[in-house]
Amino acid sequence: MLELVHTVWNFAVSVLHAGWDLLAAGAVLCTGLLHHLHADAPRLEGLLVGIALAWLLLRRERHPLLRALSAPLKLVLDILDLAWDQVVEFAGDIWDVGKSWTAGSVGWVWNTVTGAGSWVMGRLQSVKSKLEKEN
Repeated sequence: MLELVHTVWNFAVSVLHAGWDLLAAGAVLCTGLLHHLHADAPRLEGLLVGIALAWLLLRRERHPLLRALSAPLKLVLDILDLAWDQVVEFAGDIWDVGKSWTAGSVGWVWNTVTGAGSWVMGRLQSVKSKLEKEN
Protein backbone atom coordinates (compact mmCIF):
# COMPACT_ATOMS: atom_id res chain seq x y z
CA MET A 1 0.00 0.00 0.00
CA LEU A 2 2.82 2.38 0.82
CA GLU A 3 4.31 1.63 -2.58
CA LEU A 4 1.05 2.75 -4.24
CA VAL A 5 0.96 6.04 -2.27
CA HIS A 6 4.60 6.62 -3.18
CA THR A 7 3.86 6.03 -6.89
CA VAL A 8 0.86 8.38 -6.81
CA TRP A 9 2.97 11.00 -5.00
CA ASN A 10 5.71 10.74 -7.63
CA PHE A 11 3.08 11.08 -10.35
CA ALA A 12 1.62 14.25 -8.75
CA VAL A 13 5.07 15.74 -8.30
CA SER A 14 5.97 14.92 -11.90
CA VAL A 15 2.75 16.52 -13.17
CA LEU A 16 3.38 19.66 -11.10
CA HIS A 17 6.99 19.75 -12.30
CA ALA A 18 5.88 19.39 -15.93
CA GLY A 19 3.31 22.14 -15.41
CA TRP A 20 5.97 24.41 -13.94
CA ASP A 21 8.28 23.64 -16.87
CA LEU A 22 5.44 24.47 -19.28
CA LEU A 23 4.83 27.80 -17.53
CA ALA A 24 8.55 28.60 -17.57
CA ALA A 25 8.80 27.77 -21.29
CA GLY A 26 5.76 29.98 -21.99
CA ALA A 27 7.31 32.83 -20.01
CA VAL A 28 10.60 32.48 -21.92
CA LEU A 29 8.67 32.52 -25.21
CA CYS A 30 6.67 35.61 -24.22
CA THR A 31 9.68 37.56 -23.00
CA GLY A 32 11.60 36.62 -26.15
CA LEU A 33 8.73 37.85 -28.33
CA LEU A 34 8.39 41.05 -26.33
CA HIS A 35 12.13 41.69 -26.57
CA HIS A 36 12.06 41.08 -30.33
CA LEU A 37 9.10 43.47 -30.75
CA HIS A 38 10.69 46.14 -28.58
CA ALA A 39 14.18 45.96 -30.06
CA ASP A 40 13.63 44.95 -33.68
CA ALA A 41 10.04 45.94 -34.55
CA PRO A 42 9.01 49.04 -32.58
CA ARG A 43 6.35 50.07 -35.11
CA LEU A 44 4.67 46.70 -34.87
CA GLU A 45 4.86 46.95 -31.08
CA GLY A 46 3.17 50.35 -31.19
CA LEU A 47 0.49 49.03 -33.52
CA LEU A 48 -0.20 46.07 -31.24
CA VAL A 49 -0.32 48.30 -28.15
CA GLY A 50 -2.71 50.66 -29.93
CA ILE A 51 -4.97 47.78 -30.95
CA ALA A 52 -4.92 46.43 -27.40
CA LEU A 53 -5.80 49.84 -25.94
CA ALA A 54 -8.60 50.35 -28.49
CA TRP A 55 -9.97 46.91 -27.62
CA LEU A 56 -9.81 47.81 -23.94
CA LEU A 57 -11.68 51.08 -24.47
CA LEU A 58 -14.35 49.45 -26.64
CA ARG A 59 -15.15 46.87 -24.01
CA ARG A 60 -14.77 49.02 -20.92
CA GLU A 61 -18.51 49.24 -20.19
CA ARG A 62 -19.05 45.46 -20.22
CA HIS A 63 -16.92 44.45 -17.28
CA PRO A 64 -15.94 46.26 -14.07
CA LEU A 65 -12.36 44.95 -14.25
CA LEU A 66 -11.93 46.38 -17.75
CA ARG A 67 -13.46 49.65 -16.53
CA ALA A 68 -10.90 49.77 -13.73
CA LEU A 69 -8.02 48.93 -16.07
CA SER A 70 -9.07 51.49 -18.66
CA ALA A 71 -9.69 54.34 -16.20
CA PRO A 72 -6.12 55.74 -16.44
CA LEU A 73 -6.26 55.50 -20.24
CA LYS A 74 -9.62 57.28 -20.28
CA LEU A 75 -8.18 59.99 -18.04
CA VAL A 76 -5.21 60.47 -20.38
CA LEU A 77 -7.51 60.62 -23.41
CA ASP A 78 -9.76 63.17 -21.70
CA ILE A 79 -6.74 65.32 -20.83
CA LEU A 80 -5.46 65.11 -24.41
CA ASP A 81 -8.92 66.01 -25.71
CA LEU A 82 -9.09 69.06 -23.44
CA ALA A 83 -5.56 70.10 -24.42
CA TRP A 84 -6.43 69.76 -28.12
CA ASP A 85 -9.55 71.88 -27.64
CA GLN A 86 -7.50 74.54 -25.86
CA VAL A 87 -4.84 74.56 -28.59
CA VAL A 88 -7.48 74.90 -31.32
CA GLU A 89 -9.20 77.71 -29.43
CA PHE A 90 -5.88 79.46 -28.78
CA ALA A 91 -4.87 79.20 -32.44
CA GLY A 92 -8.25 80.57 -33.52
CA ASP A 93 -7.94 83.48 -31.09
CA ILE A 94 -4.41 84.26 -32.28
CA TRP A 95 -5.59 84.13 -35.90
CA ASP A 96 -8.51 86.48 -35.17
CA VAL A 97 -6.29 88.95 -33.27
CA GLY A 98 -3.61 88.88 -35.97
CA LYS A 99 -6.22 89.36 -38.68
CA SER A 100 -7.87 92.27 -36.86
CA TRP A 101 -4.50 93.92 -36.13
CA THR A 102 -3.43 93.51 -39.75
CA ALA A 103 -6.75 94.85 -41.03
CA GLY A 104 -6.57 97.74 -38.56
CA SER A 105 -2.98 98.59 -39.57
CA VAL A 106 -3.77 98.43 -43.27
CA GLY A 107 -6.89 100.55 -42.69
CA TRP A 108 -4.90 103.13 -40.75
CA VAL A 109 -2.21 103.29 -43.46
CA TRP A 110 -4.91 103.55 -46.16
CA ASN A 111 -6.75 106.32 -44.30
CA THR A 112 -3.49 108.19 -43.69
CA VAL A 113 -2.47 107.97 -47.35
CA THR A 114 -5.89 108.98 -48.63
CA GLY A 115 -6.10 111.77 -46.02
CA ALA A 116 -2.67 113.06 -47.04
CA GLY A 117 -3.72 112.87 -50.69
CA SER A 118 -6.90 114.80 -49.95
CA TRP A 119 -4.94 117.41 -47.98
CA VAL A 120 -2.44 117.82 -50.86
CA MET A 121 -5.28 118.08 -53.38
CA GLY A 122 -7.01 120.66 -51.18
CA ARG A 123 -3.82 122.74 -51.01
CA LEU A 124 -3.38 122.48 -54.76
CA GLN A 125 -7.00 123.57 -55.31
CA SER A 126 -6.43 126.52 -53.00
CA VAL A 127 -3.27 127.55 -54.87
CA LYS A 128 -5.09 127.12 -58.19
CA SER A 129 -7.98 129.30 -57.03
CA LYS A 130 -5.55 132.01 -55.80
CA LEU A 131 -3.70 131.90 -59.12
CA GLU A 132 -6.97 132.18 -61.06
CA LYS A 133 -8.02 135.24 -59.01
CA GLU A 134 -4.75 137.02 -59.73
CA ASN A 135 -5.16 136.59 -63.48
